[in-house]
Formats: sequence, C-alpha cells, structure tokens
Amino acid sequence: MKPVGLKRGARTPFVKMGKEFAHLNAVDLSVRLVDGILEKRMVPQDRIQHVIWGMVVADPNIYSIGREVVLGSRLDNRVEAYSLSRACATSLQAAANAVSYYQTFPEEPSVTLVGGVESFSSARPVLTDEAAVFFKRMGSKMPVAGKIKSFFKTPLKKFLPVAPSAKEYSTGLTMGEHCELMVKEFKIARERQDRFALTSHQNAAAARSKVAAQLIPVEGTAKDTLIRDNTSLEALKGLPTAFDRSPAGTITAGNASPFTDGASALFCVSPALESQVPPDAYLTDFEFVGVEPKDGLLMGPGKAMLRVLERNRLRWEDLDYIEVHEAFAGQVLCNVEAVNNPAYRAGKYGSSYDAGRLDEIRLNPWGSSIAYGHPFGATGARMLNQAVAFLQETKGRRALLGICTAGALAGSALIERRSS
Repeated sequence: MKPVGLKRGARTPFVKMGKEFAHLNAVDLSVRLVDGILEKRMVPQDRIQHVIWGMVVADPNIYSIGREVVLGSRLDNRVEAYSLSRACATSLQAAANAVSYYQTFPEEPSVTLVGGVESFSSARPVLTDEAAVFFKRMGSKMPVAGKIKSFFKTPLKKFLPVAPSAKEYSTGLTMGEHCELMVKEFKIARERQDRFALTSHQNAAAARSKVAAQLIPVEGTAKDTLIRDNTSLEALKGLPTAFDRSPAGTITAGNASPFTDGASALFCVSPALESQVPPDAYLTDFEFVGVEPKDGLLMGPGKAMLRVLERNRLRWEDLDYIEVHEAFAGQVLCNVEAVNNPAYRAGKYGSSYDAGRLDEIRLNPWGSSIAYGHPFGATGARMLNQAVAFLQETKGRRALLGICTAGALAGSALIERRSS
C-alpha cells in the first residue's frame, strides 16, 4: 500500500446533546465547520475536488449530507461529494475511501475533504408500526369511510411517538448491555473502569492547550464542554450503573462516552499534489474487520489493530501514539486483555502474531471519547487529527488508532510522520 498524505483539518467543539448546539442540525454544524476551515486556508480551495462526509443517526430531511455540505458551505458547488455511514468508524472510513481513490488515481492533482458529523439533538422520535400504517392509509386513495374505520381500529397509545432505539437490530441488546457481558467475561472490575475514565479526563484536560488549535468556534462555543477537569475517582464511584442495575453491574454514565453533537474533518492529499500541499503525516495502512457478536460486540479493535501491526511487522513498542476509541472504558480494557492473551488472539482473532505487551497506561495520552464525547460520524476524523497533531507536537513517528462500531465491526489505521 502506498501511503497517502494527510493534512490536518479541524473540528467543532464537542458538546453534550441538547445543550449549546441543540438548535443546529447536522448540516448546520458541518457547514459552520467547513466554512471555518476554508477561512483558515489550510489548503488551496480550488484544489478541493472531492468531499466524503458521514453521519450515522438518520435525519429524514437530509438525503445526502455530503452534497449538502458542499451546497451549504463556501465550497464551489461543482465539487463532487457523497455520504457514508460505518457507525462509530464513519469518518475513518471516509479517510480510507479517499486514500484508496488516490492509490488508484495518484496522478490526479486534487485534495479530498473527509469528515463527519452527528447532531443527536436533532434525532427525531419515530412512529410505531401501527401508526406508520395508519398514516400511509390516510395518504392513500382509500375511501373516507375506510380511513375512519382504520383510525378507530388503531389503539390510541400506538399514535404516541417512540425514541429512536439504541438496540442492535440483530441481537436486541444495546451496546452498553453487550459491554456488560464483555466486562463480566474478562473480569474487568468497576474500579478499573472508573480509573481508566478518570485518566481520560485528566489527559484531555492536560492537553486542552494543544488541542485548542484544532477547534473552530461555533456560535460562541470555543472549547469542548464535556471534559471534567475536576472529577475524581470518588465522584465516579458514586454514579449508578446504567445497563445492569444489579450489584454485578459496572458501566455508568461516568465510564462511558456521552451522546454528543459535533463535526470534524481533515484532508487527504493526492501524491501528485504533495509538492504544493505538503502533508502533515501519511495514512500508511488501514483495516476493517468483523467479529462474532456473541464473542463480544465491541471486541473488534484488537483484531483490526493486530492485523495492521502484523502486516507492517510492528510491535506495540514501535508506536508513539495509540488511541482506542472509548465507547466504554470497559470495552477498551477488554480489548487490551484480548491482545495480550495468546490463546484469545489465536482462538477469536485467528492471529498468532505476537506484537508484545500492550500496557493500558500507554493508551489515549491526550484523552479520548469518554472525555471529549462521541458524535458518531465525527469521532474517526477527531482521532486522525489528534494523532497527527500528537506526532507533530512530540516529533513522534507512528500512531495507531482503533475504533469499535455497532454490528460487531471495527476499524484501525496506521499514521506515520516523516522526519523533515
């Protein structure tokens, strides 16, 4: 695989659902971010010829988020665009798609803007099946008498809207419920999860000044609002469990990522344009995998990361930056246990590759999704930007990312910075 250049972009601040960005939908957030990036002139605007943009939570009024980003922003309306969704790895997939394009057409002198967004504040209640059938009949050519009869046959409670479901369609369980099964299997104690969550907040708080340069203020909000600078282990210990209410439950709002509004983006640079738009780093390799849901819905990052390491003959110790997306502290810790266990690697991941030992203290040195929040479509681009920034700040060489997603899928990416 020929590495393809990455140019740092930016993101909006990440804020809690229903708060500062509650009045902005996914297009609003995306357009404000893209216009802010264009104002900074990070790359020549006339070289931006492609946009790949993602979101996960569907909005029936937004048919193509990618194209709407172009039409609503200061980008030339002739810039082509498309939309995608790969759950929590959506904007990582956007970058992978752009890289694949430039590997196929390296001679094209262009830049691709890749990113994603989520506006949980804009998520709409949905109709019950019975109500949906009724309203379809109301819009049909059915005689009025038939429509009236249909109304009286439909129980009134079926007309009440319901919140969008967070359950996996195939399993009937939420991610949190799946993660509770995982932490019980791996015997990850509540205190260990809370300590990991505390470290995420502490690392993010310590990195505020370094991350600040990546933020585009939106309507008076100029910083991430979910980082708990002054939280403590005692405060986290006091929170009730969220998915398993029994004494055996361990996952709380404090050691899980919150629903978040935000957008994030960066650039992929054609090899033909590197002399004019020098990359900040290179996306050297990537991998997307699936795992068996009953073996742990969120166990994919370990598998994906090990595949990237094996293909590049690298060990954990060769990496300067490692970030594993924190859907839950317990999910990250289960993956740490998995990659350190030869029997699990061989039996569940089908890998005999020994990358050495991964120490959890090496993970997420600038914090991750528990601290920043998790706008599904934007998290991958946040992680890419953050990895590149860390390598530049520390003059490091290699970064490895891992992201779990819904559907028992996961992604990983290897980023490298060349010495100047």
